[in-house]
Amino acid sequence: MGEESPALPSDEPLPAGISHSRLLIEMAVLVAIGAVIGFIFAGARFGFGVLFGGALAFLNYYWLKRSTAAIFEKAISGGSGRFVPLKFISRYVALGAVILAVHFSGAMPATAVIAGLSSFAIAVVVDGFISIFRRNI
Repeated sequence: MGEESPALPSDEPLPAGISHSRLLIEMAVLVAIGAVIGFIFAGARFGFGVLFGGALAFLNYYWLKRSTAAIFEKAISGGSGRFVPLKFISRYVALGAVILAVHFSGAMPATAVIAGLSSFAIAVVVDGFISIFRRNI
């Protein structure tokens, strides 16, 4: 059947080309570009909304990193981690509540906040394109 790769994290380094810090830098650059475009074409409220969503994206990234690590630690140690998945899912509830509060308060456009939140996904795509074209040159 062949050897299976371990499902648990190891101390091995990441494959060449994968860098969390580079991804976070790309995310920050995308948020800055989005905010500038928002300020210029849609006004200050939209620009601040993109910045706020970008800050939420960074918070979400680190929250995801911590909750995922906690899940793996409980799985490795064999301990009872009944509430660990709840921490993982509570992230979505908290972000949804923040977006809902922004929408109902009218402080910023919810679309701008969601655009800032999506900076992580866009950064992953941008990083993928950079990796593809860097290898082909």
